[in-house]
Amino acid sequence: MSGHKRFWKDVTVVSDDGLFQPRLDGRPIRLPQGHVLAVRSSALAEAIAGEWGQIAEGTAFTPDFLPLTRMAGTMIERIAPAPQAARDMLLGLGVDDGLCYCADGVGPVAVQVFAWLSGYGVHPSVTDGLMPVVQPEGYREALARLLAARDDLELAVLGVLAQATGSLLLSLAVVGGAVSLVDAVLWANNDEKSQLATWGQDDELIRTMENREKDILDAGMFLTLGRQVSI
Repeated sequence: MSGHKRFWKDVTVVSDDGLFQPRLDGRPIRLPQGHVLAVRSSALAEAIAGEWGQIAEGTAFTPDFLPLTRMAGTMIERIAPAPQAARDMLLGLGVDDGLCYCADGVGPVAVQVFAWLSGYGVHPSVTDGLMPVVQPEGYREALARLLAARDDLELAVLGVLAQATGSLLLSLAVVGGAVSLVDAVLWANNDEKSQLATWGQDDELIRTMENREKDILDAGMFLTLGRQVSI
């Protein structure tokens, strides 16, 4: 989609076989591998349609304009055909999780996450050093069980959150409702805030923080809207 310009006039949402399709001038949106963009939630479909609708006529756009569309595409074309591969990839991140490195001590957000994880039999080791932490026996298996319960929608969100925050464990707690998006942003941006406090204004660092916050909040919106499915 890079370098494309808006060519459509109308954006609508159509219900078809229990799914909701955002359409451009009545035509389905085709994803890179050819699948039709269709989701189970009308609220999510309307929000995706809104992304396309807010692009001004004749304006060039890139995938950055369409974060909900990107996540839906990942869910449909990459995760749905092979959900276990997505779980295995996420599990690899959780084995050496950023939340387990606490140079300044375990903070309140980490305490919330660890308390929530303990209810699922996940008990990570933490370190205040730089060497890789060795997780206890059974940790990987317990984390795999927790991931096994996540559906395609949640796996798509976890992929974005884990990349943005550097922590699968924190991301799981957000998806599980144990940690707010605001707290996730605060934890993810903590190092940059410390650097700004020490060294002063840094526009590049601020942009990094803003982009990370946007990714986290977009993922939260995708999750919330995607869960609004009528049964």
